[in-house]
Amino acid sequence: MTLLKLFGCAAIALSGLVLGLIKSKSLFSRRDCLKRFDVFLEALSTDLRYNCEDIFTSVNTAAKACGLDFICVDAENKSSFYSVWSDCIGKAPRQYSLQNSDKELLTEFGERLGKTDLEGQLSHIELCRALLQKQINTAEEAAAKSSRLYKTLGIFGGVCAAILIC
Repeated sequence: MTLLKLFGCAAIALSGLVLGLIKSKSLFSRRDCLKRFDVFLEALSTDLRYNCEDIFTSVNTAAKACGLDFICVDAENKSSFYSVWSDCIGKAPRQYSLQNSDKELLTEFGERLGKTDLEGQLSHIELCRALLQKQINTAEEAAAKSSRLYKTLGIFGGVCAAILIC
């Protein structure tokens, strides 16, 4: 009976650790996703500058090259680019842990994309990259500060729960 109780306490403590690790990982996945978007914007800028394709094709090409598979804009449904783009951003998988401010920035980016001439689009992309860099810096700071905190709180919370229950 004591051995079973010991295994139960260990399982409770480990579950706290796992919860801390999951929360810590979400901080890093947000940072990585924002960095992918920065690479996406750079690839899109290059594609717009040197290829004469429509905005839908350019966005799809850049998104696939950067590993952002959830961005798939197609012109077949005859919707505006902005409505298709905002649907893609709104349906971003939870695994990326994007915050509302991240989604707002990316949605606003799609609002003006494709509505101006080439130079206007390129300057809009550069503006968005500058704003996105601030989000990336914030995500990196949050990951650096809070990652260890979540792991520590997870293990201590699990140990405390195990002590209280057992």
